[in-house]
Amino acid sequence: MRGGAVRQAAPVRVGAPLPRVLAGPPGAAAQPAGPTESPLDVQIRARHEVLYFDAPPYLSVDNSTQLGQLAEGVAYRTVYGSEAVEYPGAMTRIDQCLEAGEQARVTARLPMKMMIVDREQAVLCAFTGDPLRPGEAVAVGRGPLLDGLIELFERVWAESVPFDPKGRFGGGGRGELNDEEVRFLALLLSGLTDDAVARHLGVARRTVLRRARSLMDRAGAHSRMQLGWYAAHHGWIEAPG
Repeated sequence: MRGGAVRQAAPVRVGAPLPRVLAGPPGAAAQPAGPTESPLDVQIRARHEVLYFDAPPYLSVDNSTQLGQLAEGVAYRTVYGSEAVEYPGAMTRIDQCLEAGEQARVTARLPMKMMIVDREQAVLCAFTGDPLRPGEAVAVGRGPLLDGLIELFERVWAESVPFDPKGRFGGGGRGELNDEEVRFLALLLSGLTDDAVARHLGVARRTVLRRARSLMDRAGAHSRMQLGWYAAHHGWIEAPG
């Protein structure tokens, strides 16, 4: 899921070449990116910024490459699909990256798996429908296609929900919510199912329903959508945008 091979999002071994779509006219053929070019190589070259659409399946769950780059000042912005957040062990790994400085948001579904490095190169991977088999990957260089992919990322980012499961960066409820309630609200509004929230918190599903109803009552909300609106406009969570 995270750095290193986890972000390769392709059925290729580390060091295997990626097909590359170079800047050029529409229909330009994919070309080999080099004998040792791989998604990991692309990620390691990042010097300023990495943009991610993160979703399973994964080849690995090692996040050491990302953590090392965050420590060196490389900015990471990640949009997680809800399946990525529900993936076994995901919360621990995501939390490590958030603590290291990653900015994260979550959405119900992503259009593709994607990594954009320094706005100069992208690695794309199509979904296969098989939770255990990543799709084929292709590298995209500078040109109109890359510009469109960056615009797509920014649009999805703006429409996604800020993901902060420990409530570090939101309004903290402006004193209205305690730390446990802030964390619960962040999970509840992140797009996770009630069962997934229950697993992450180690509580029963009925406890999730009861806590959700309590927050809705305090906000005067009749639905979770209304609760999300109230939470964003009253500083309980960070608003999208």
